Amino acid sequence: MKTFPFIYNQPKEFLNFLQPKEWADFFLGELNPRFSVTTTKAKVIDIRDETADAKTFVLKPNWLWKGFLSGQHVPVTVEIAGRRVTRFYSLSSHPNDKYLQITVKRQKGGLVSNFLNQNTKKGDILEIGEASGEFVLSKELPKELLFLAGGSGITPIHSILRDLQALNYNGKATLLYFVRSVDDIILKSSIDLIEKNNQWLTVHYILSDVPKEGYTSGFLTKEILDQYVPNLKSTSVYVCGPSPMQTKALSLLEGLPVKSELFLLPGQNLTNVKKEGTVDVYLSLSHKTIQVKGERSILDELEEQGIYPQSGCRMGICHTCVCKKQAGAVTDLSNGEKSQLGEENIQICVSRAESNLELEL
Repeated sequence: MKTFPFIYNQPKEFLNFLQPKEWADFFLGELNPRFSVTTTKAKVIDIRDETADAKTFVLKPNWLWKGFLSGQHVPVTVEIAGRRVTRFYSLSSHPNDKYLQITVKRQKGGLVSNFLNQNTKKGDILEIGEASGEFVLSKELPKELLFLAGGSGITPIHSILRDLQALNYNGKATLLYFVRSVDDIILKSSIDLIEKNNQWLTVHYILSDVPKEGYTSGFLTKEILDQYVPNLKSTSVYVCGPSPMQTKALSLLEGLPVKSELFLLPGQNLTNVKKEGTVDVYLSLSHKTIQVKGERSILDELEEQGIYPQSGCRMGICHTCVCKKQAGAVTDLSNGEKSQLGEENIQICVSRAESNLELEL
């Protein structure tokens, strides 16, 4: 009988059969939901309202947490309607702080951002992953820095400003933070305090929708850059914000050293198309063939038919949904490139079917 444990002749095989880590997780979880030997879990110990649609969550992680660099982000996994869903959020705290902080702004159609803002309360447990990302300070700090932030793009920049403060930065930094109105400024009290305590930092809040006396109004333009950053050609730039702002920034800053980070909502960067007819998608592990329109991501069209492959961020970052394409062609919706026919690994959350496909699902 194959399931009888004593057929395993090697200790390692027997331990694998017993799944000791899963048993340990179960019993530890009964003692304290934050305890685990396999998963980084964090207890929500405080929640602060930043604006009408943004909150800061203060987190106490378990012993599996490995730390982070200012500017990095973490995957946050929650269960919504029986499904595990993962999104990435930048850490707004400093690595030396006692606890972690993520600051989450509600997004229109944002499944996780709305869930966290509506449902998460003090004492809840969130599952987080390892910090990652290259939106960090270089080892040799530039003499002049420009930070361009839009909306919730301020969160990693806030952490970087805290890091410059801890490093006793002696250069010059300018923050241009673009928001719709004064009421939409996230982490304002903390940013103002950093500016007050550090002569190297100058902050300008620029209002795009609701003007107010004492504040600049408008969007990112060459004129605004010239006004506030006269030595732009000798400045290193960090950009984080909505896609239109980043596109504009990169065109205005061409030729300069620029670091940028952009988190897109699922589907935000995916150009949907209208097609006639359907294409066949053969799922080789399930021995099942389904028809899809090839108008949206493969993941979306599979889920529409009640098929839920493993997935995470749904924006091409975490690679949880990678599978082997054994035949057929797809378009990579993150860059518009069409793949070659034949075998390759694809991310089904950012791939659209262009022909009949065979997938190892």
